[in-house]
Amino acid sequence: MATSSNHQEEKAELDQVLSSEVFAKSPTSAKLLQFICKKYFEDKAGDLKEYSIGVEALGRPPDFDPTASSIVRVEVHRVREKLKKYYEIEGSDHPIRVWLQTGHYVPQFLRRAEVVPVGTPKTEAAHVEGAPNLQTNTLAVESPGGRPLPSSQIYNEDARVSTSRTLSPDAKWAATKRFWKALAVSGTVLVAIVVFAVWGFRRARTSAVGSLVPPSKPLAVAWESGDEIRILAGYTKDRYIDRAGRLWQTDRYYHGGSVLEGTRDFIARTSDPTMFRSARIGEFSYDIPLKPGTYELRLFFAEPKFGPATYAGGGESSRIFSVEMNGKPLLSDLDVVSQSGGTNVALVRITKDVSPAKDGYLHLRFIRTEDQPLVNALEIVPANPGKIRPVRLVAQDNSLTDHAGRAWIPDTYYVGGRLVRRKVLVAGTDEPDLFAGERYGRFDYSIPVASGKYAVTLYFSETYFGAVNSGSGGVGSRILDVHCNGVPLLTNFDIFKEAGGASRALSRTFHGLEPNAAGQLVVSFIPVKNYACVNALEVVDESE
Repeated sequence: MATSSNHQEEKAELDQVLSSEVFAKSPTSAKLLQFICKKYFEDKAGDLKEYSIGVEALGRPPDFDPTASSIVRVEVHRVREKLKKYYEIEGSDHPIRVWLQTGHYVPQFLRRAEVVPVGTPKTEAAHVEGAPNLQTNTLAVESPGGRPLPSSQIYNEDARVSTSRTLSPDAKWAATKRFWKALAVSGTVLVAIVVFAVWGFRRARTSAVGSLVPPSKPLAVAWESGDEIRILAGYTKDRYIDRAGRLWQTDRYYHGGSVLEGTRDFIARTSDPTMFRSARIGEFSYDIPLKPGTYELRLFFAEPKFGPATYAGGGESSRIFSVEMNGKPLLSDLDVVSQSGGTNVALVRITKDVSPAKDGYLHLRFIRTEDQPLVNALEIVPANPGKIRPVRLVAQDNSLTDHAGRAWIPDTYYVGGRLVRRKVLVAGTDEPDLFAGERYGRFDYSIPVASGKYAVTLYFSETYFGAVNSGSGGVGSRILDVHCNGVPLLTNFDIFKEAGGASRALSRTFHGLEPNAAGQLVVSFIPVKNYACVNALEVVDESE
């Protein structure tokens, strides 16, 4: 669609989109959409590359490598999905629509008449020139600003719809012969594919269940960035992207054991239950190729079988096993039910200063004591010697990146309380997005760490009580206590009073905190008057 030089209509539409309920719930998506549209308005659409978006819009450091991280593609996909949702509901009658073509980062502003409604027959859709099909994200022949796109730059997820044309009788007969010939060839190929698929399925099933035959030869280096390795044990699909935008790969590098799959819909203390719906179980090992360096190892567990409310009964002591790393004890007599606090509760055990053995592999062995060992996921990421990576989480559904380029993961590790968003602008901070969400009630976070000493920073803002907010009251309206592993950190804490009013940012940092025997910092929020609440938490390794 050709647009005027000042883009007044487009800017007005963008303002409506950004102020909508869909984008108000996701400040990261709103910020990203605003960035790419600003480049478009400034006639700098050519600058919209994966690297520039990652650094300028998402706050990644200057050494950001788009080939090693999928964060830009993940966040742009989220923006695309939110735009689709917006125009299905709030913006369904808008004369102009913001559109992001699949496979591109340059926005388009299309007249409503140029958009093919969902469900339009293909024969009709073929005659709507330059229109995207909302079912396939397929664009026709115009780029932003009405300029024709070279055919080599047109991205199409599905086959393009052909316009109808009149054929001569001879041409029709030739086309008919080509059709039947192609059909015969396709049938032969289809039969071959089915036979091969059945053979492959039987072979995979034989090697997956209880096989002691090593898998195919391990890769020489990690696949994602050369440094970060994330494996979903027992997972059979190609890959999984978690809520923080991190890529997890299918099960690999294992020897022995079998696949355990379940349909557990709810797993406590995680925002990604998919990571705990499959496992490798039995006596098994992993030999993971790893570049020289210092790493942080995370092992993920959730007990699927034993517990008072399960068909198997039991609980503590029903499953006990040990883990060795490079031939040395790593976890001894691990009881997942005991350490996590129950059945279907996520447990993460972290080890720092991890390095590959002399042969270039990290060797992990899972050894039975009582019933079969299991593991749900394994993560290996580079870290500084003697320290684990900082843990930063926001009480929100989506991740965000602050102005310093630090990544904050979505709300996780919690039990109890409720999550809510407040449409309030918080003052006294350069990072108002940190305070856009809140967990309130009686709740705790069980944050996994390695042995050592840690600084914990808690972020608060009173966004309910006060004259400028929805709830009346002020000083004394909300009072809470905060404990870490049973040790009081805050007593009779009044956010409104300490911050100097409503909707003002406040943080408190506590040093020298140590994990419990299960490797957890359990931060408990206890109501004294009204509900306890928190907006974000940050854990930094202070070990020397």
